[in-house]
Amino acid sequence: MSPKTRVDRFRGRVGVVAGLLLAWLATLAPALAQVEEAELSAAYLYNFSKFVHWPAAALSDSSKALVLCVYGRSGSAGEAIGALDGKFAQGHRIRVERHARGDALNDCQIVYVSDSERPYLSPLLRALANQPALTVSDIPGFVSAGGMIGLVMVDSRLRFEINRQSAEAAGLSISSQVLKLATQVVR
Repeated sequence: MSPKTRVDRFRGRVGVVAGLLLAWLATLAPALAQVEEAELSAAYLYNFSKFVHWPAAALSDSSKALVLCVYGRSGSAGEAIGALDGKFAQGHRIRVERHARGDALNDCQIVYVSDSERPYLSPLLRALANQPALTVSDIPGFVSAGGMIGLVMVDSRLRFEINRQSAEAAGLSISSQVLKLATQVVR
């Protein structure tokens, strides 16, 4: 068996296991009712970092950090997301950075947009539209505004919606296992 075939088989197995883990996390949401929404948001972000594939130029080598940028005033979500700093995803150390309105986001692979940026969402998403940065937020209507992953409450549970078209336009590929778990996928 060729090394490429072995790698492809390994990736397939990892994808299946990862999908099962994401599904398990989603079923735990009711049991974890006492866990704050911010902590669940951070857990989702961590899992997204594992199952989104960036263009090779965005994460050129394993020594490069996967940069998760928290954009705007984030409150408790920022603190929970900050706990991801130093963890690993896809062989890259995650580095969490905080950014204020107007800061350049060129080096970010993931941009979590805080609710404080709701009035400025359209220009922000236009600025990020063709960059290989996964945009995530809990702002209502985020996905329909062009964001890639919107965190939404459904039946008192934190879930997510995906704008696949926005992700693909930025050169990102979201695992089919993640797509299956979304409450809505916009094409």
